[in-house]
Amino acid sequence: MKLRLNSLKEGSQTIEMTLTRSDLAIPDDSFVHPILASLSIYKGTSQITVNGQLKTDVALQCDRCLESFDYNLDVTFQSILSSVKSSDPKTDEDIIPITSKTNEVDLSPFAHDALIIGLPMKNICSETCKGICPGCGVNLNRVRCKCETTEVDDRWKPLENLLTNTPEE
Repeated sequence: MKLRLNSLKEGSQTIEMTLTRSDLAIPDDSFVHPILASLSIYKGTSQITVNGQLKTDVALQCDRCLESFDYNLDVTFQSILSSVKSSDPKTDEDIIPITSKTNEVDLSPFAHDALIIGLPMKNICSETCKGICPGCGVNLNRVRCKCETTEVDDRWKPLENLLTNTPEE
């Protein structure tokens, strides 16, 4: 995802493109759908600001019921290209230095990081997912389990007293 600086005009403009996971060096097989990228670019005299938005559907497997589902991923990133050196070393990591001889800048690392960070930490197909039965292994979203649930762990027995004892006022 290379941005050619010499083809940019002064002011605001938008560039839209379709990318694949190989374009962004994403080894994850869950990115099977194309990635729609929209770049809003503002070119000033000494700085170019790029606001990117990436949209795609990611094929994931639910951590509760183990069923496959598509997750709608919509992430943003921002890159600042500047020919002015910053005096603050903390902001230098967020700014890409450019010179008058810089013809193009690769924005793939920013897009790659935004997509990976945007993935959910826990893959859940729906908030009402019941998961699988730990006893027989059936998907509780589809079938009602016939396992007996009367088995109680004796280590939890003292906690039952908390439910029966009511505080006196």
